[in-house]
This record gives sequence, structure tokens and C-alpha cells, in this order.
Amino acid sequence: MKTRVPLLLAAVASLALTACSKEAKAPEGQVVATVDGKDVTIHEVNAEIAGMGAQAAAAPRKLVESVALARVIERKMLANEARARKLDQSPQFVLAKTRNDENLLVQALQAEVAGKVQSTPREAAQKFISDNPIMFSDRRVMTLDQIQFLRTASFANLPLKSAKSMQEVEKILIEGNVDYRRAPQQIDTLVLDPRLSQEFVKLSKGPNGEPFMYTDQPQGAPAPVVYVNVVSEMKTEPFLGEKAISYAQQVIQRQEIGKRLQAELTKLREANKAKITYGKGYDTPDKVAAQLQKTQNAAAVAAAGAAKPAAPAAAK
Repeated sequence: MKTRVPLLLAAVASLALTACSKEAKAPEGQVVATVDGKDVTIHEVNAEIAGMGAQAAAAPRKLVESVALARVIERKMLANEARARKLDQSPQFVLAKTRNDENLLVQALQAEVAGKVQSTPREAAQKFISDNPIMFSDRRVMTLDQIQFLRTASFANLPLKSAKSMQEVEKILIEGNVDYRRAPQQIDTLVLDPRLSQEFVKLSKGPNGEPFMYTDQPQGAPAPVVYVNVVSEMKTEPFLGEKAISYAQQVIQRQEIGKRLQAELTKLREANKAKITYGKGYDTPDKVAAQLQKTQNAAAVAAAGAAKPAAPAAAK
């Protein structure tokens, strides 16, 4: 088995720093070094090690600590130089710092909410397993031929319901000038919403393996994503025993955390509704989508009227 020590030694060499002055007082306690008089603590070193992941697992702890400390010191020196050049005053930096600070605060709020959720009793986990066989005793692993595309205002005009094959779906999307991606996907009902899993199983038994479609909006997507699928392979792989109970406990706890976070967000939205003012051309996603659909419908009606042949003139 190859050791990772040489890699870390190389990292030490690349991050070598000038030693502190012998006259300076050596840091003590939780302070493990100073940079221009500012403390570097063991907590910063541990956080750096946590970010190194498996790379540090096979190396001696003290060597890993020295590499992590070198990285922290190097980052602080570079940050000090950036401040000296007033790069921290640029609009791009201020925007990125604000966004990063807000994300960290949101994570702190989520962690606080999650910390108040109690662990799931074993009995509740066993009931969850019994109530959701599609995740456990009847767990399925499916391979899909899948097409994905963003659901835009023109979606309603696409004749996708008439498509009998994935090739026909592609042809409709190409003719509609819709960007899409087609690739195989593997779906495990252990990690899927049981309602969606049941639909997958049900639709996979449809006539002649015709495509079926559903819509979801992944986090970060600018609009809902449409998924068109055909199940090319499906096998049953039961998930039972103590591992299943432990997993069910985690799922129930995540669901409870999600409910509490959603309740917190709903409460905040209501409390801040009167404090939000939108600029011209901006509004909530649902209102913008409705306006786009209204505009498109009006354009379609106008186009249909223009295409209608004029009535013949009355004979004199």
C-alpha cells in the first residue's frame, strides 16, 4: 500500500515559510503561530485539516498539522497583501464577501434548527420501514434513458404527449428550438420520494415502454426542469436489517429538519412581505412566469388571427 507521506512532504516543501524571529515570544495554549502579530489558533488548523479529507488520513498527525498550519499562514499572508493593495475594497470582492457571509449565516441558522430536532426512536423507524416498502423490502434500482430540459413559457405548446419514443421527443424539442440533455441515469428508490418511486414503477409497465414525464425544480435551477424517461432496466434489491433501521432514523430526522426549516422560511416570508419592494420588470418567480405565459398566449392569439384568411368581399 502506497503511503501519502511523500505527497504531504512535498506540500510542506512548497509551502515553506521563513521562521519567526528567535527574539519573538513563542505562542502558547491554543495559539500555535502568529502572522504579523495576529494569532493562528489550533481551531483554524483543525478546520484546515477537515478540508483536506482522505488525503491526510494515512500520514502522521503532526505532519498533517504542520501542512495545515503552513496553508493557514500562507493564506493569511496572501490576504494581508491583498488588503495592502486595497483589493478588499473592490465591488466584486464586497459582493462576494456579502454573499459568503450570508450563506454562512444561513448555514448557522439551519444548524441551530437541526440541533433542536431529537433523535428518532427505533419504533418510529421500524414503522417507517413498514409504511414504505418501495424504499426497503421492495427497493428497486432502475436505469433510465433520460432527457432533461428547462420548463420555459413555450413548454405548453410542445406536443410531447403525442411522443411514442425518445426519438420523437428529441425531434419535438429540436423543432421547438429547446436545449436539452440526454443521458442514462440510475435511480435508487431508497433515496427517492416513495410517491415518485411508485409512479416510476407504475409507468415503467406502460404500453410499449413509452416515455413518461415529470417536473421538478432542483436547488439552484432558474426554472423547473422537465424529465422525460424510459426505464431500460429495473431490478429489486431489498434493504433490511439494522442498517435499514439506522437509515430510516436518519431519513425521519432529515424530514423533520426540513419541515422546521420550511416553517421558519414561511414565517419569515410573511413577516417580510411588506418590506420587499421590486424594481420595474422584477417580481416573484410565480408572478413572472404567469406574466410570461400571458404574453405568450396573447402572441399566439395574434399570430392565429393574422394567419386566418380574409373573408371574401361581397358581390355588388
